[in-house]
Amino acid sequence: MIERIRRSLQRYSPGDPRTEGSLSVRVASRLIALTPTKDRHRTTDWVEGTYPGRQYPEAAAMPRSLTTLHSIQERLVDGVRTITVRPRKGATRLHIIYTHGGVYINELSRPHWWIVAELIRRTGATVTVPLYRLAPESTYREVFPYLTSVYREVLLTSDADDVVLAGDSAGGGLAIAQCWAFTGAGLPMPSRIIAFSPWLDVTGTNPDVPRYEKIDPMLSVPGAVRAGSWWAGGDDPRTPLVSPACAPADMLGSLPPIRIYQGTRDVCMPDAVVFRDRALEAGADVVLREYPGAFHVFPGLPWLPESRAAYADLADWLGRPALP
Repeated sequence: MIERIRRSLQRYSPGDPRTEGSLSVRVASRLIALTPTKDRHRTTDWVEGTYPGRQYPEAAAMPRSLTTLHSIQERLVDGVRTITVRPRKGATRLHIIYTHGGVYINELSRPHWWIVAELIRRTGATVTVPLYRLAPESTYREVFPYLTSVYREVLLTSDADDVVLAGDSAGGGLAIAQCWAFTGAGLPMPSRIIAFSPWLDVTGTNPDVPRYEKIDPMLSVPGAVRAGSWWAGGDDPRTPLVSPACAPADMLGSLPPIRIYQGTRDVCMPDAVVFRDRALEAGADVVLREYPGAFHVFPGLPWLPESRAAYADLADWLGRPALP
């Protein structure tokens, strides 16, 4: 396997910004490409044969490093398991609500806990992780009221100015769309949004998507689009709460400041660009950080040079507001 990776790396074109990157990210990309994930989603067959009628999955267990160094609170909000992780030392006023990715059909996995741990280490924030119900068993219509209830609970102990929404992939789309649900419920906007490789248009119709699909080592479009249709639950998949990149200008302009961290070997890249451009035109404060050669949700491997750079940037952006 190592020899296959070495030969593959030699075939990369160093002049192509979509394939450059650190040696670490290139090796990780090749290892990911050897997994069956992408092949399973090239058509809808595997997704349709696996998810409907399944035994509902459990979230990955929390790593010992989190449980030993932090205070863990588990509770039910609207009947859904919700976890809050608080640092025992170096805590700040920040409270991050982190929604995990997984194409809306997969449970929280081990790398999501690594992201949570790194966010805490870099910012001193308390992090609440809503284990929202997945498709095809549930749709966005059931999930947003739950996420709104989670936000209400966070606001009991934190000012909205100290709350940050964050997420990766599908959870990055949720981090953005939640703001509109909160406004509809009469709640104040959170202060900022962090989105790692957000999935912002579940239709997969952006004309640049096929070009990125060819170089993405992890994702294929057909299976993901099927999952997105389950999440939409029969509604138009372009509805803003499902596909934020399709939101009208007045909704985009109402969003708080956003940082997007996006690799260039990621099929979600073109929709992130569309979202950024439309949101900026609408008057929002959106910055898209691009990482050449990085794959989908690369911050899930926090030791990569690209990941360290992304975490350093967001930590500088958020600062470390001291507790009173």
